[in-house]
Amino acid sequence: MLQRISLSLLLGLLSVLQVQALEAGAAKVEITPPLDTPLNGYYDRLGRGALSVHDPVWVRCLFLDDDETPVLLVNSDLCMISRELRDRVLELAPAEVPKENILLTATHTHSAQGGMIRNMVVRCVSGRFVPEVLEATAQRFAEAMNQAIANRKRATIGFGVTTQTGLSVNRRVENGPTDPQIGVIRVDDSDGNIIALATNFAAHPTTVSGEDMMSISADYPGYYYNEVERVAGGSCVAMFLNGAEGNQRPATLEGKSGWQATEAIGTQLAAKAMEVAGTITCGEAKLHVGSSTPNLPPTLASDFVPSTTQLRTLEIGDLLLSFVPGEACVEIGLELRRLALERGYRAQFTVGLANDYLMYFVPRDLYPTLTYESAMTFYGPRIDSWFYREFDALMTRGTAMPERPVIEPWKLEEMSAGTPIVVSGDPFESGYRRGAAFREAIQATFQDSVVKPCDSGEWIPKDGLWGMAPRFMNLTPLALPRLGIGARPMLAGLSSDVLAEMEGVAEGAGMPFDAVWLTQCAPTFAAKTDRAPMYRSPFCTMFAAVGDRAGADDILAGRNFDWTRAEAPFVFDVRPPAGLRFLYVAFPWSLGVFTGMNEAGLAVSVERVDHLGEPTLDGPPVEFVLRGVLASAPDVTAASAALQAAVHVRGYHVMLVDASGKACVVEFGASITIREPYDGLLLGMDPATAGADPTAAKRYARLSTLLESERILDGDEIATYLRDADPGSTGMEQICNTDTRYSVVFVPKTKRMRVAFPDASGELGKPIEYGFGKQSR
Repeated sequence: MLQRISLSLLLGLLSVLQVQALEAGAAKVEITPPLDTPLNGYYDRLGRGALSVHDPVWVRCLFLDDDETPVLLVNSDLCMISRELRDRVLELAPAEVPKENILLTATHTHSAQGGMIRNMVVRCVSGRFVPEVLEATAQRFAEAMNQAIANRKRATIGFGVTTQTGLSVNRRVENGPTDPQIGVIRVDDSDGNIIALATNFAAHPTTVSGEDMMSISADYPGYYYNEVERVAGGSCVAMFLNGAEGNQRPATLEGKSGWQATEAIGTQLAAKAMEVAGTITCGEAKLHVGSSTPNLPPTLASDFVPSTTQLRTLEIGDLLLSFVPGEACVEIGLELRRLALERGYRAQFTVGLANDYLMYFVPRDLYPTLTYESAMTFYGPRIDSWFYREFDALMTRGTAMPERPVIEPWKLEEMSAGTPIVVSGDPFESGYRRGAAFREAIQATFQDSVVKPCDSGEWIPKDGLWGMAPRFMNLTPLALPRLGIGARPMLAGLSSDVLAEMEGVAEGAGMPFDAVWLTQCAPTFAAKTDRAPMYRSPFCTMFAAVGDRAGADDILAGRNFDWTRAEAPFVFDVRPPAGLRFLYVAFPWSLGVFTGMNEAGLAVSVERVDHLGEPTLDGPPVEFVLRGVLASAPDVTAASAALQAAVHVRGYHVMLVDASGKACVVEFGASITIREPYDGLLLGMDPATAGADPTAAKRYARLSTLLESERILDGDEIATYLRDADPGSTGMEQICNTDTRYSVVFVPKTKRMRVAFPDASGELGKPIEYGFGKQSR
């Protein structure tokens, strides 16, 4: 009796401790479409159909089940996994596997069927939508999945990695970053025969070109499959999982071209994979699928790209696979790997083009560059951080990233009138507070300054494909993302802190980053040909009195800021993590500086000067250049040197004054010239300048007359002149007019400025004095 109890107890313990056996099955089904089917990947084809078949294309499937988590890993010779294809495949998928455990990937060959996307924009590279092609391809996917499940048998699994040099290169930057890793997953049956061998490697399958571009082909992965299956023998199914290939292409191998080059890359990759496979010891492994459907950051391209996506991870023992719904640049893949290893995984593979297609994703530092990859990134410069946080939440090992702190917006209702708004601490957080506090105002400015001129046609090109569009067609949804792309190079040169602050503003205001940046750029865009009606204001009247003309103050400066939109300005007190503290007067949406002073006593102001030429789009708008000057330059000498280095600026006058009594106007025309005071006075513009705008010339002539009437000026007299509304002039001819939004008197010697804002009647009210201590009324 005792022996029977002991035996029963032993068997019970063994059943509890037993590791569930892994089962696996693999299958492949050809998906080569008929000739004349549109091919996906190259705009140059203009939607034309395939003329020949160089090699067949396939869908390959691996089924895994550890008795708790069934998984289907699907690898297809397609350019992308469109939503239309994904949704239909999931409708047809076998019920044995939960939908979230079906992992669909594309190799990104540019030589397989298109015709499976309804989106009009993407159809320029994928060809016309052909429902029959979509249905036939989806049916083959389902067939492969069912076959893989039917082929299930007792199995073991393992993985390994190696490095490569010479198989891939960065296609944008010579000697730029690449991913040297080749990752391999090996699945064996109980006799040690290879059921499937999956290889992860990052490079575009774009070796097919020229006349061969109209041929159907799996590109270099096709040669990889053939070689692996030849060497492995038996019924091995070779699979290819592309990596973070956004800016990666195959290397050009010496002496190889055409199909020989395609074959060389594929066979060399296969050789590397088989070399790794020979070192892998297979065994049992626990499976886990991480799944989420997160909201994406807002985008200007919302008519063409989705607002949510599907993210997946697959854990095979100590290996983590991160499935990215599009084309991530290699820098993002490398960082995902670093984060996974830090969390305790032995290896990580980034698998691109998985479960969805959201175009490209570039790292933050590449967002301002105008490359194909950055132009096709639609979710803002923080999309890399978004991926890191979202994938971190799906990992099961180690310590997760701390939750983002709740950022409280500024409580404007608790501030007294004229109180400066302090911008300090973390730039992103301060930007978020600003965006959240002024959400409605910033959104309204974007609508008025960017969307409306697109809706009216003012900002729509009149030539090219734009001009061919029918009049009834609303081009704004196309124009907005295109303008956003065109404005990105103007980000180059902005400090990381300013960029972070703008990212915070966008998130706080609930807007796409590109929308916030376009709002900043609107004055520059409006100054371009055919865009002048948007922002006609020349920005200001500005002048300085120096030396004896300024009396005991040594130097004084004044400026009126004119703006056609009726917006309420505020004073912002910026205390950057590094650099000089500064005050500037601006509207809620404006992060650039048109009028400001730093703690060293340097004051800046700027006005648009039409006859000097149009602003260029080759760098940051002038107001962001001036923000950088205030944060770094203590005096006119340093500021002037910094401005003269900004060779992209065109069409502006910038006035500089400092605490030592120096003053100058930097004129940005075809060349940069410096104008200094004459007889103790310095005007923003010489009214006698040839070609000057007549309205501005009349305004400055009136100012010159007023200033000449007094030999010695003080701050009160300057404030009085800034309020002058000559009855003999109208509109913008007047120094103070209906578009004057604020008036400032700078006193650099004491590092103070007096700002007058319009009161309820629209007249300039009593000045408020600001400095770097406590402001006074």
